[in-house]
Amino acid sequence: MKRIKLIIPVIMLSLLFTGLLFTQSEKAMASANLSWGSHGTEVVTLQKSLNNQGYWCGEADGVFGPKTYAAVIKLQKAQGLDTDGIVGPKTKTALGLSDNSNVTSTPSRSGSSVNRAKTLTMTATAYCSCYKCNYPYYGAPSYIGLPLGRGIIAVDPRVIPMGTRLYVEGYGEGIAADQGNAIKGNRIDLCFATHQQALSYGMKTVKVTILD
Repeated sequence: MKRIKLIIPVIMLSLLFTGLLFTQSEKAMASANLSWGSHGTEVVTLQKSLNNQGYWCGEADGVFGPKTYAAVIKLQKAQGLDTDGIVGPKTKTALGLSDNSNVTSTPSRSGSSVNRAKTLTMTATAYCSCYKCNYPYYGAPSYIGLPLGRGIIAVDPRVIPMGTRLYVEGYGEGIAADQGNAIKGNRIDLCFATHQQALSYGMKTVKVTILD
């Protein structure tokens, strides 16, 4: 009986220790993810791998910017992965890369300081990629080079830096990737897939949460 009583606490301690190791392992893997604003030698390796596999992202300069983001999105679509632009374990595996946490992230593309989870009340309008909405820039990509489509949001960069990920009430997640002459102060312009969707949206007052 004494031996049994001693074994049970040992087993419980072993399980607890295993759980702690698993949690720390998950945290380490999450911290190794690469995303917009990351920079360092891991990004250089990522960019070289993307270029070698035909997903051109320009010069391997070690800065995760719009070209690298667009290349990652293309890779993820081609591989049937979640198209979030984040290079996590699955995307790294598709590229033949291993996890390594030697990477530094900045809060936004411009390097400006942005408070995570900060919520703003803003006036939102809508547009699409059509000629009417984009004259005289029809056919051009967004300000930072991403193709126009749902998830692209025009902002005033003095309020929200370019490259910031946002959550817009009633619209969902998007990225501050465009600008406009009429988009000043606490005003945003949400890109939709069709002109009819943009017209139906109209103008609304919404809560905008800064994700990163």
